[in-house]
Amino acid sequence: MMQRDPYSEIKPFLHPGETVLWTGTPGKIPATQTSPILPIFAIFWMSFAVFWTISATAAGGAFGLFGLFFIFFGGFMFYGIFFGRRNLLKTAVYAVTDYRAIIITHDRNGTNCTEYVFSALYSVNLESVNGNRGTIRFAEEQIYTEYNRGWNRKRTINLDNVKKSAVTAFFMIDNVHEVYRLISEQLNNR
Repeated sequence: MMQRDPYSEIKPFLHPGETVLWTGTPGKIPATQTSPILPIFAIFWMSFAVFWTISATAAGGAFGLFGLFFIFFGGFMFYGIFFGRRNLLKTAVYAVTDYRAIIITHDRNGTNCTEYVFSALYSVNLESVNGNRGTIRFAEEQIYTEYNRGWNRKRTINLDNVKKSAVTAFFMIDNVHEVYRLISEQLNNR
């Protein structure tokens, strides 16, 4: 297996004069790092879809074919929960520069670059630390939105908690404490 060079993948995304302090890739990535509610919902959905399709088919006619759409959707949900982010993270490359944290991923549509500029970064959190390996999650300024519900009732949602995608963290990196220290220094220098 050919060794990847993270710097060569990051280089096209660097700004003139920007200095790379660290590059890396994810280590062993667990199949899922999500709320337990999603896998439970997926199991419930798939079980009901299979039960309904078998029952409708046994009742006669082609009405059971309608359930195949729901089985397909349940299978897609299973794949996304258990393997989707894992496959995306297999292509990830991470970098810390003197200006920002960069996450490069590759998917079937091309290359994606996500950056967390230190001057706009709210905080960084260490998660799932096991020895010298762990995850560093980035949190930008929290965005709030208000919407009306019912008779002039307002409710506020924190959008930062709604979406924790694969590009919000350096997942399962080696030397996590050293990288965390580098990022903390850059945050203190802003």
